This record gives sequence, C-alpha cells and structure tokens, in this order.
Amino acid sequence: MRLVGLETSAIMPLLEVTPRTLPIQKRILEVQRASIQRTEFVTDSYSVEEARQQVEVSYSSALRSLDKTFQIAQREKVSQPTLLAVIFVKCLAENWYGREETLRWSDCLLSVFANTPLPNEFFDRVRDALTLKRDTYLSILRTDAEYLEIDCSRILPYWVSPSHLTNVQVKVRVVHNSMSLSDFFNLLQNLLSEPLKKKLRVNEVSDLFHLYSLYHDAGVREVWSCNQNFVRRHERRLVGLSGFAELFDSHHVRIIRIVR
Repeated sequence: MRLVGLETSAIMPLLEVTPRTLPIQKRILEVQRASIQRTEFVTDSYSVEEARQQVEVSYSSALRSLDKTFQIAQREKVSQPTLLAVIFVKCLAENWYGREETLRWSDCLLSVFANTPLPNEFFDRVRDALTLKRDTYLSILRTDAEYLEIDCSRILPYWVSPSHLTNVQVKVRVVHNSMSLSDFFNLLQNLLSEPLKKKLRVNEVSDLFHLYSLYHDAGVREVWSCNQNFVRRHERRLVGLSGFAELFDSHHVRIIRIVR
C-alpha cells in the first residue's frame, strides 16, 4: 500500500479552481491509473480544520463587504441591483486579501440575477448565495468524517482562467492528530535554540505540524504539497533534532512540491 499525505494546500485546489488544481489532479489520476501499487490518500485532521478556518474567515470577510455595500447604498441612495453588484465586487476587492475574496465570492452574484431581482431582494439573495457556497465547502471539509469525499465534477468556481479536469474523484482518509497544535508548538519551543524561536512563524509551525503528524500519526512516507515553501525554510535548521531528522531524510520521507 502506498500512502500519500495531502496537507491543506493540496486539498483546497481539489475543492476550487486554482492554478494548482490541474497539476495535482494529473498527479492523482496518474497514481490511480497505475496498476503496480494501490494508493491511499491521507490527511491529518488539522489540515481539514485549517481548510475550514480559511473558508470561514473568507466568508466572514465577504459578509463584511456585503454590509459595507449596504452602507454605501444608503449613503449614495443606490437601489439598482446592477449598480449594487458592482459596488459589492469593489468592496470585496478593497479587502486586505481583495483578489482572493473577489475571485472566490463574486460568482455568488449569478444567482442574484438568475431571475430579475427587486431592489429590496438584492442583499438577502447575495447573503443566501454566500452562505450556500460556504456550506458547500464545509459539507466536504467535515471534521467528523473518516474520509473526505471529493468529486471534481462539482468543483467550486474561484479562478476563471486555469484549466482543470472534472473527471477526478478521490477519497482522502482523515487521521486525527495525536497532539494539539499548541502542544506541538510547545514541543518546538523546548527543542529550538533562542534565535530559531524568534524566526519561527505561525504558518511555518502549521506546515511542520502537518508533516510531523502525517509521519508519526498516519505512517505516511510521501507528502504532496502545493505550497512551494512547505517546510523548506526550516528544513536545514530542524534536520538534526530528535523526532524531526527523519522528516527531512529522503530515505524516510519524500516531500513532493506540486508546481503549477
């Protein structure tokens, strides 16, 4: 049995269209069609939780943009739905992660105009569409599920230009982390020298946590990541530490970074 670990950055492109979607889809099809060895895809439960958090934070930001649109509409006395739609897109774009928010949520306006909306329906329709899309993500990213059931024929719109496949289906087994992220952070703090403690960033701790859990909890010896910097920065710093050295030894773990 070949076990392949997928962390957050490799799961999200299977749920929504991004420049990383086609490369990882092709990789999955390649191993699924190979008859030499059966392959099982595995993730750690924190990857699922982290993906859910990304969606929830993005959704909350979209709701704030909708509230901002309402305030502008009152201020400027705008009621025409097409103008409100433009204002909403601009409010999405004004966020700190404006490009990502606009790409992910602007499609929700399509359902608003499926039938000619009345001015007083606009905000309720957009809110309902945002919530429906959020719930679609979360229905796949279930923290209580033994497997993530991913069907790319129902992949969600995000980027519009990248090519992607719709004939990819994959089950990803979810393995629960034996320690919490906070416990893992404390473990690192006890092992790292003072200069390294100061350089360790939150997202890097998450990446290391995924790798550590997939190896120790799931027995994974091959990890796919769509994050080109996945644990790369701290690889040479942690290679000599007990419990980490084998993670960066190619004889123990292969880290495959999926390029666009």
